[in-house]
Amino acid sequence: MNNIYMVFFDLGLNKGGITSAVLNRSRHFYKNGYPADIVTFDYKSNYPKVVKELKDDGKMYSETKLFNMFMFFEARSLSNNNKKNEVLYNRYENLLNGTLCIEQDEKISRYFSKLTGEYLAYKKGNLKTGNYTLDIFENNQRKEKVYYKKNILKRIKEYDFKNRLISERFFDKAGNPFLRRNINRETGKVGKIFLLVDNKQFENSSELCSYFLRELIEDDSKNIIICDGPGSFPKIIDAGFKHVKKYAAIHTNHLNKNNKEKRKETNILKNGDKLDGIVLLTESQKKDVSRDYNLNNLFVNSNFIEIPDVSNSINDNSEKIVGVVSRLVENKGFDYLIKVAKKVTDFHPEVVFHIYGEGEYRPKIEELIYENNLAKNFKLMGYTSNPNKAIETFDCVVSSSQIEGQGLSIIEAMLHQKPVVVFDVKYGPSDFIRDNQNGILVNNKDIDKMVESIIYLIENKTTARQMGEQAREDIIDKYSSKLVMEQWENILEL
Repeated sequence: MNNIYMVFFDLGLNKGGITSAVLNRSRHFYKNGYPADIVTFDYKSNYPKVVKELKDDGKMYSETKLFNMFMFFEARSLSNNNKKNEVLYNRYENLLNGTLCIEQDEKISRYFSKLTGEYLAYKKGNLKTGNYTLDIFENNQRKEKVYYKKNILKRIKEYDFKNRLISERFFDKAGNPFLRRNINRETGKVGKIFLLVDNKQFENSSELCSYFLRELIEDDSKNIIICDGPGSFPKIIDAGFKHVKKYAAIHTNHLNKNNKEKRKETNILKNGDKLDGIVLLTESQKKDVSRDYNLNNLFVNSNFIEIPDVSNSINDNSEKIVGVVSRLVENKGFDYLIKVAKKVTDFHPEVVFHIYGEGEYRPKIEELIYENNLAKNFKLMGYTSNPNKAIETFDCVVSSSQIEGQGLSIIEAMLHQKPVVVFDVKYGPSDFIRDNQNGILVNNKDIDKMVESIIYLIENKTTARQMGEQAREDIIDKYSSKLVMEQWENILEL
C-alpha cells in the first residue's frame, strides 16, 4: 500500500489556504483507501490539543496522523528513558525554596532572597493548570526562561547579559533533554543544533529537518512525499531519497504582484527535474511555467472542494451586503476595494461591505476606512471559523485580489449560488468564471467597471440569482471530488 506524506512547516487552528487544502486532501485520500498523513517541522507544546480540536471541529479527518519533528524525537527520547529526571525538577524547585514570594495577582509572582533581597525569579501563567513560565535571574539579569505545560517542564531558553536569546533546550515528558539549538544573538536565527537523543550535530535547521525525514520515511517506492510548503522543498531534496516518489504542489502564483519571481516557489520550478512531478492549480499557470522553465513533469489539479448545501434564503433586508472572505494582506487589493466601496455606497448608501478575515494589513485597511468615511459601510468582521455561514448572508461576493493561486474563496461563494465580481488576475478566475454567465470578470484595477458590476447585480435580483445558480452548477461539474481524486490517482500513479 502507498503511504503518502504531505509536508509543510506547521499546522494550526485558525489557518486557511494551504492548511485547509492539505486537510481536505488527506480526508479524501483516506476515504479512497490511501493513507495520507501530515509532516511538520515546527515546535508547539500543545500540538496534541491542536490536532484534537481540528478533529473535533471536523476540519481534520479522524484517521489522519500528524508526524511532527519535535514530537518524533521526544517520543524517541522517552523510549530510551521514561524515568522522571528528578535532578532537573529539583533544581528549579530548590531555587524557590526559602525565598520571599510576592504575589502581584493570581497569575504573577516574584521571588526574592530573604537574606539579600536579590531578585531571583518571576513566575507568570495559570498556576492552577500548571501552564506557566519561570524566569530565572542572576545579578538582576535574566538568565533563563523555563516553560511548563501541565506542570511538565518542556523547554528552557537561555539569555546572555544583554538579555539576548542564545540557546533553547527541549525536554521530553520525563524531563530528559533531547534537543538543544544555538541562537545567533545578533540575528535571532537558529545556528548549530545538537540532537542529544541521537548524539548528532547539525549546522542548521534544514539539515535537522532532512535527517528527520530520513528517519521517518523508509526509502521505498511505495512511499510518496508531496511538498505542500515551498520552504520545505530543500529539506525534502537534501534528505537524499533515491526511491521515494517526490512531488510538489504549488498553491499560489509563482510570481508576485509586480510580476517578479517568488524565491521559494521558483526554487521548486528551477529544480523541478529533481521531482517526479509538480502539481499546479490552473491550466493557465501550467502554460506559463512550461514556457518559462522548460519542464515536462507538470500536472494540473484542483484542491478538493467541499460541496455545501444551499439554503436558497433571500436577503430581503434593506441593507445589501457585498462580501469578502480573505486574509487581510496587501496582495488582496484592499486599497482598490476601498475605492470601489466608496463609489458604490455614494450611489447606494444601503450597501455594506462585510470583510471576514484577519492579517497584518488590517491597520492599513482601518486607516483607509477612516480616511474615506466608510465606518458605517465597510466592516471588518474578523476571523470566522464558519465561512459558509458568512457567505450565506452575502448578496454578492467581490474579489479585488492582485494575485491568486486558484481563488478558492470565490469558488466557495459560487457554490453558495452567490454572484461574483472578480478582478481578472493570474491565476484562477478566468479558469472557472464565464463572464456574464456564472460571474463577472473585470479587467484588473478597473475600479469603475467593478463599481458598475456590483450596482448591476444589486439592482437586478433575477439576473443575480440566475448567475449564482449557474455558478454552482459549473463549479460542481468542473471540480467534483470524484474528478479531483481520479486526477490525483493518475498523477501519483496510485
